[in-house]
Amino acid sequence: MSDAAILADEDPREFRSPFDLALDSAAGAAFLWLVMGHLLFAVGLCVLVLSGVANGAIWITPLFAVPLVWAGRGHKLLLKVAVFLVGFTAAHWLGAQLAGQVNAITHPMLPGLVGGGVGAGLSLLLVMITGLGRPGTPSAIFAVFGTALLAGIGALVVYLYMTTLAGNEAFPGNWLQLLKIYTPWQIGFAYVLAKLLRPDGGMIDD
Repeated sequence: MSDAAILADEDPREFRSPFDLALDSAAGAAFLWLVMGHLLFAVGLCVLVLSGVANGAIWITPLFAVPLVWAGRGHKLLLKVAVFLVGFTAAHWLGAQLAGQVNAITHPMLPGLVGGGVGAGLSLLLVMITGLGRPGTPSAIFAVFGTALLAGIGALVVYLYMTTLAGNEAFPGNWLQLLKIYTPWQIGFAYVLAKLLRPDGGMIDD
C-alpha cells in the first residue's frame, strides 16, 4: 500500500498526530522493530567489550536499524539502507567526535548533551528530508522536540556513566556501564523515530 493511501486514512491501521504522544499501530510496529535492533546492538556491544575493541560502538550502529530495514525491505530499500544504516552511523560518529571536544571535567553534562543532540538531530533531519518521515509542520515540530529530548537524555546518561565508572573496568561491569548510555538513549530515539516515520516504516507488506 502506498504512503499516500495510508496518510489519506485508506489504511485500516490507526493513525495518530505527532502531537498525540501515544503510538499508533504503524508507529508501534516500527518501535518494536527498533527495540529488537537495540537488543541486537547490545549483543554486538557485548562482543566488542569481550574482544577488547576500543570505541567500536560507533561501527555497530547499523545493528540498531537492521530489523527495521529488514521489515520494510519491500519499499525504498536502498534509501532506507542509506539513511538508517549509513546515515545513522555517520550521525553517531559526528556526535561522538563533537562530544569528545568538550571538557568533561568543567562541564560534565555537556558531552552527552552535544553528542545526543547532534546524533539525534542529524538522524531525524535525514529522515525528514529524504521523505521517510511523515510530512507536515507537526512532524517537523515533533522532530525538534525529539532532538531536545534526546539531547537531555544524552546529557544525563553520559554524566551517570562518567560518575559511576570506577570499579567497573572488568566484564560485565564495563558492558553494563556502556548500556547505561545506549539503552535509555536508543529506546528514547526509537520512540521519537517511530512517531516520525511514514507508516510503512515497520511493515513488510507495503
